[in-house]
Amino acid sequence: MRRHRATVMFIALIGAAVLAACSTPSGTGGGSAPGKGREGGTVTVGLAEAPDQLDPTVARTYVGRIVFANLCEKLYDIDGSLNLVPQLAAGLPKISADGKTYTIKLRKGVRFNDGTPLDAGAVKTTLEHYMTAKESARAAELTAVKSVDAVDPTTVRLTLKSPFAPLTSILADRSGMILSPAALKKYGAKFADHPVCVGPFRFKSRPSSDEIHLVKSADYYDKAKVHLAGVNFTVVTQPNVRAANLRSGDIDIADRIRPPDVPTLKKTAGVKLDPVTSLGYQGVTINVANSGGAGKSPHHTVGTPLARHPELRQAFSLALDRATINKVVFLGQFVPGCTPIPPISPYATGIKCPARDLAAAKRLVAQSGVRTPIKVDLVVQSGDTEASRLGTLIKSMAQPAGFDVSVQQTEFTTALDQAQAGKFDTFQVGWSGRIDPDQNIAQDWDPTSAINYSGADYPDVTKLMAQERGTTDQNRRKQVFTRLVQAIMRHGNQIYLYHEKNILGYSTRVGGIRFFGDGLIRLKSAERTG
Repeated sequence: MRRHRATVMFIALIGAAVLAACSTPSGTGGGSAPGKGREGGTVTVGLAEAPDQLDPTVARTYVGRIVFANLCEKLYDIDGSLNLVPQLAAGLPKISADGKTYTIKLRKGVRFNDGTPLDAGAVKTTLEHYMTAKESARAAELTAVKSVDAVDPTTVRLTLKSPFAPLTSILADRSGMILSPAALKKYGAKFADHPVCVGPFRFKSRPSSDEIHLVKSADYYDKAKVHLAGVNFTVVTQPNVRAANLRSGDIDIADRIRPPDVPTLKKTAGVKLDPVTSLGYQGVTINVANSGGAGKSPHHTVGTPLARHPELRQAFSLALDRATINKVVFLGQFVPGCTPIPPISPYATGIKCPARDLAAAKRLVAQSGVRTPIKVDLVVQSGDTEASRLGTLIKSMAQPAGFDVSVQQTEFTTALDQAQAGKFDTFQVGWSGRIDPDQNIAQDWDPTSAINYSGADYPDVTKLMAQERGTTDQNRRKQVFTRLVQAIMRHGNQIYLYHEKNILGYSTRVGGIRFFGDGLIRLKSAERTG
C-alpha cells in the first residue's frame, strides 16, 4: 500500500502545484457558469482544424480530442484543478507495492451508446486492441502493460512489465477511452465511420471532414445532467473568420481565439473569453530519421543537411528569436519556451532558453562543411494567418545564418499524414499537452511511437525516459526530466518555440461549458440560456 499512497500523493501534487502556479483566467480555466437554461437545443462549435479519424485507436489531432471529450469517456479524466479523477472507473487505481499491478474498479450500470454494457471484458478488449492493432497510435503509450485481466465484471487488473509512473495519466486520455466491443466487431477497420463509446452524446453523422454531428445519448449513465439535444462541430480554419462567426452568432463556441482577435471580442456584447495556459508546446519538428514511417524501425537518416548534421539543427535553433516570435506573431500573449515541459508544470526544469545568437549559428554552419545556402522546406498549416506569419518570420530569421527556407502551406490533416509517412523536411507543429511531462515527450522521442515524426531513436533519451517512468518520487523524476530535456536539446530533432494560451470564446447564451488547462471543450453540462 505504500506505493499506492505515494502515487496518490504524486497525483495530488501535480494538481496542487499547477493550481498554485497560475489562476483563472491564465491558469486552469473553468468555462461558462451554469445559467437558468432550458432543456434541448443544440450548440455549434467552431474548430480550428478538421479532426482526423474518429477512432481513438488511430487518432492524432488535438481537435479530435475536443470531439472525443463529448463522445468517448475515459477511465480517468482531469478536473478544474488539473487533478486526475475517475470517470468510467469508480476510483483511482489500487497500485501494488512493487508498482507492477494496477487494479481498477469500474462504475456499475454503464452502457455504451449502442446500449451494450460496459464491463471489465469490454475494457480488456479495448486495451488489448490498442496494444496489438497494427495501425494503433496507442500501442507505444501502453508498452509497459504486460497483460490485462477481467477479474470480475467490474474489476480490471493491469499487470506491468515494470513500474510505470505515467500510466494513470495515460488512461485519462485516448488510451483510456473504452470502445464498444460489439461495434469493434461489427465495423472493424471502419469503426471511425461509426464510433461507439460511452459519452453524453452519441455519433450521428459526419457529412464531410469539416462537419460532425452528435446527439444526446439515451444510454448515458448520467443523462439527467445532459441538457443539450445535440452538438455540431464545424471547421473554421481562419482565426479571424472564427472570431467573426462568433460575433455574428453563426457559431456559439470558438476553439482557440487568436491574440489579434482578443481586443475586438472583449468589446463585443454577448461574447465571453476564457484563456488558459496550455500544458503543451509549439515548435518545429525536423525529419532526421523517419525514412519508412513514424515508429517503424530501423530508423535511417533521410539524408537532408539538417538530418545529417546535428550542428545544423543547433544553428537553426540559435537563429530563431523566441521573444520576437511571441511579440510579432502573438502580440506578446504567449510564453516563449525551448523545452516540452511548460513553466506551469511542477516538473519545469528551469533551463534558460538561449537568446538568438547569429554568430554562433554561423560558426556551426561553417563547422558542418555544408555549402550555403542550405535548403530547408518548412510545412505550415494552410488557411491560418498566424501560421503563415510564423513561417515567414522563421524564414527571415534563419536566412542570415545560411538557411534558405521555403514555406509550404499544407492542409493540416494532409500535413500530419505526410509527417507520419516521413515525407517532409521540417514541420511547424505542436502538442496540446498532458498532465504528466512524460506524455509531452514520449510521443516525439520513443522510437516505437506512431507520431515520432522525426524518427528519433537515441539510447540516452530512451534510458532517461525509462528512469523517469520507473519512479513516482517527484523530486527524483524532476531531476531525471532535467537531464532528459538536456539530452533532447542536444539532439535537436524538435525546436521548441513557445507555450500557447488556449483562449475559448463563447456566446453568453450558452452556460455550463467546462474548459480546463488541457484545452478541451466539455459540453456534458452545457445548456442554452437564450
